[in-house]
Amino acid sequence: MKLVGVTTVVFDFDGTLATCPYDFQKMRRAVLAAVVEHGIDLEQVANLGLLETVEAGVMLLGEDQLRSAAFRDDAMARLGAIEMEAAVLTRLLPGVVDAVARLRDVGYKLGIVTRNSVTAVKMIIGDAPLHFDAMLCREDVRNPKPHPEHVLQMLHLLGSAPELALMVGDHPMDIEMGQAAGMRTVAVPTGQSSRDVLLAAHPDLLADDVVALTGMLVDGAEHK
Repeated sequence: MKLVGVTTVVFDFDGTLATCPYDFQKMRRAVLAAVVEHGIDLEQVANLGLLETVEAGVMLLGEDQLRSAAFRDDAMARLGAIEMEAAVLTRLLPGVVDAVARLRDVGYKLGIVTRNSVTAVKMIIGDAPLHFDAMLCREDVRNPKPHPEHVLQMLHLLGSAPELALMVGDHPMDIEMGQAAGMRTVAVPTGQSSRDVLLAAHPDLLADDVVALTGMLVDGAEHK
């Protein structure tokens, strides 16, 4: 019953559709090094996500637009360099291309929302026939996930509504975002989060992977 009435499926990317070989601690050290080198108080950006740390640093620099722009460019360049190193090693998860094709064939609207960069995601997909109706990377939105604006903007692009959509992801922030947007949520333990961690986020459904979820969705669509 949790999948009844679904017409739209929005996926996270890393860990959900692709492997996730990212060293997030290395990324954090790189961003915090930029914080220190640009004279920003380290304590005021503690316990924030990577992108949130950068934006907080920009805000702390206030009206000094030259300094804030220099910091953002430096921090994002350091982050992007590590992402591209990982992107070379990242692969689409087994069965994902066929699963997405099956969903498209039975009429689901499909989107990707990710905190990764456009450049990295395009490199990972490469020539694979992974076809979605829309994709929104971090550069495409003012407030990336877990802010619900990210996925609500996607639903607008798809001409859909939260009550008709699933948010599928491998991290609690994906579930948090989907819930905040009024969507049903599906967790898949194919990234760096364990089943227990994902269950603690209270998704509507826990599926083994995107392939298993696709089987449920396609079976439901074919029996409507």
